[in-house]
Amino acid sequence: MATTFRPLRNTSTFRRIAASMWRRPTDPTIYGFVDVDVTETLAFIERFRAATGKKLTMTHVVTRAVSRAFAAHPDLNAKVRFGGRLEARSSVDVFVSVATAGGDLSGIKVDGADALTLEEVVETTTQRVRDTRAGTDETYRRSRSTLAATPWWCLRPLLWLTDMISNELGLDLPGLGMPRDPFGTAVVTNVGTFGIDTAFAPFVPLGRCPMLLLVTEVKKRPMVVGDAVVARPVLRLCGTFDHRIIDGAQAGLLADAIRAYVSDPASVDAAFAAPAESAESAESAEPRLAAAV
Repeated sequence: MATTFRPLRNTSTFRRIAASMWRRPTDPTIYGFVDVDVTETLAFIERFRAATGKKLTMTHVVTRAVSRAFAAHPDLNAKVRFGGRLEARSSVDVFVSVATAGGDLSGIKVDGADALTLEEVVETTTQRVRDTRAGTDETYRRSRSTLAATPWWCLRPLLWLTDMISNELGLDLPGLGMPRDPFGTAVVTNVGTFGIDTAFAPFVPLGRCPMLLLVTEVKKRPMVVGDAVVARPVLRLCGTFDHRIIDGAQAGLLADAIRAYVSDPASVDAAFAAPAESAESAESAEPRLAAAV
């Protein structure tokens, strides 16, 4: 017998309003998070700082992890153009969000991030972040000047034009504040500095990137180590994914690759590995929690 339908009776006022207010689902966004034991990572950050004099943070570690993950899975480094055509990027570029003076939000794009060493990631982002916050980054300055001078009723068509030029046509016009593919492969945003330990961020429609990853506050959580449950410093990474490009299985591949590096950066960057006889514990890592942000 074919399925039939009947009107629902005595529905709540909210249900009636909701059915009339929202349209059918069209958003391809999916969400997920992974908890990473960063006991070894905190010790690694301390050794790196002592050896180089550079301020390595958890954001740098995650940025390197994300770039390596997408380099290992190049089919996921894609964007949707022309209303439905999937295209792969030729390089892994990671956009790192930056909070500027006055609480404004901007960011920098690290081009070819997968080809950079960890030291180069630190140097590049540190200088670019400093320039952005000082207002001396030329692309940032031009785009902000254009937006500040635009009346509110012109912003929507201006953003549509920017999307068309930067994403659909693929033109590179940094002089006008419209660089090609402005957000790159993925966005990394650190909200841990605000004391947030779990959150998910929305995609920027102009972005066209397949993943947005929030770096949250490192805090102690119960973890299973062997057969025991112990308190460990844990970083919760919260991801937003474009389901048109990344499905559950592929998100799992990225999560595995990102977790592997973030939990043990020395497995790749062996120059900053711990001496063989040393052993890190959750207790000795505790003082480093705040310093690693």
